[in-house]
Amino acid sequence: MANQRSVIYWDTSVFLAYLSDDATHMPTLDALLEEVSKSGGRHVIVTSVVSKVEVAFTQEEAQKRAMRPEVEAAIDALWTDTSVFELVELHDEIALSARKFIRDAKSQGLKLKPMDAIHLATAKWIGASALHTYDLADFKKFERVIGIAIVEPFVIQPKLLS
Repeated sequence: MANQRSVIYWDTSVFLAYLSDDATHMPTLDALLEEVSKSGGRHVIVTSVVSKVEVAFTQEEAQKRAMRPEVEAAIDALWTDTSVFELVELHDEIALSARKFIRDAKSQGLKLKPMDAIHLATAKWIGASALHTYDLADFKKFERVIGIAIVEPFVIQPKLLS
């Protein structure tokens, strides 16, 4: 089991926290990215290709309504770092699973947004060991549906602030 590959799924909210350089979350995110980067492929962070659409700007850019080219370059750089991140294409099996999640949620009186359903279905389809998100209120209630732990990002030993 020690050689088993660990697959962590990141929801869009984690990428946005990272790009916003959120001081609350950066020690954990930096440590997690370093851990994955140094794992030699034993650990990987995966997300759906739809994250390329959802991760469009930082909170600061939204507030100021000013899009900065360097932020867009940083966003694009995320997707090219294949030593850490893998993108999963949206295909029919994931789409149908996402639609089923939306229908099941509706029948239980819950609301599930299409993009969130795609993230849940993708995490389940790849067999992720955990889905990391900072939107627990939106996702946690679906933990039993996908059979995967839905938690905020964590590492055993976060980096200490200097």
